[in-house]
Amino acid sequence: MKPGNREVLGAHLAMLFANMGWGVMSPVSKSVLLSGAITPLGLSGIRITGGALLYLIFSWLLPASMETRQPIDRRDWWRLLLCSLLIISANQGLFILGIGLTNPVDSSVMSSLTPLFTMILAAVFLHFPMTWMKVAGVLVGLGGVVMLVADSGASEMAENPLLGNLLCMAAQLCAAIYYVAFDGIIRKYTPYTLMKWLFFLSVVTYVPFCLPDMLRVDYAALPAEIWWELAYIITVATFIGYMLIPFSQKHLRPTVVSMYSYLQPAFAAVMALILGVGEFGLVKGVATLLIFIGIGLVNRSSTK
Repeated sequence: MKPGNREVLGAHLAMLFANMGWGVMSPVSKSVLLSGAITPLGLSGIRITGGALLYLIFSWLLPASMETRQPIDRRDWWRLLLCSLLIISANQGLFILGIGLTNPVDSSVMSSLTPLFTMILAAVFLHFPMTWMKVAGVLVGLGGVVMLVADSGASEMAENPLLGNLLCMAAQLCAAIYYVAFDGIIRKYTPYTLMKWLFFLSVVTYVPFCLPDMLRVDYAALPAEIWWELAYIITVATFIGYMLIPFSQKHLRPTVVSMYSYLQPAFAAVMALILGVGEFGLVKGVATLLIFIGIGLVNRSSTK
């Protein structure tokens, strides 16, 4: 396999793993919130702070070849601030607030709206042609998502599902804007350098609003399962998942990257099967197949 092909394959695998982590995160986060020990705002602050600490620690432990301490161009700081507000503060904050009001199935489905937003924004601002294959891929994938919703049978308590779903949808709009508007700066810096500073800026601009809720948590009284769930949210769904985004964007088009969010409801369904709280029957199987076909169509689009 040629070096270029290996890099593209690695980018696809990276987005597959990242969206698997985020899909599983929805029920895990809901479990933490249902315990009543942590509020949505507190969980959001803990997630961002924990992610920032991991990036800071590993920036000194990882090899120099990863360029973890790459210098930032003075002119790029304001762009990094906007990136941080969009993909860290707004995306993570709104999404966790939404999970607190709706159920994890709905929240994961809202995550799959990112391709629609990304395709429209890319067509308007980047003049990406909306080829028939790309449109068909998005619609086929969306059809799979709709089938998953209809067959989800979710039973989680939802305080205000309408508002929660709107907040989750707004989070994905912020992600789509980030994918499209900041493609240049994403390609300029290494994935680790970029995410390290985005999380640090979010700690400065967003976490102070979460601090009161974070300080009210009785950490000593948290049961072991909550600690394991927090560890998963911070390490897999945050530290690892977010570092894979810029890595993938260096080798894949924004619409292809965003299409992988269609897999999140599928992974949520698989997780429900593993936990014994759901079934993976014919409908879910067909829906998952449609999602993969949709991703394949977008990836094979002739758009350069």
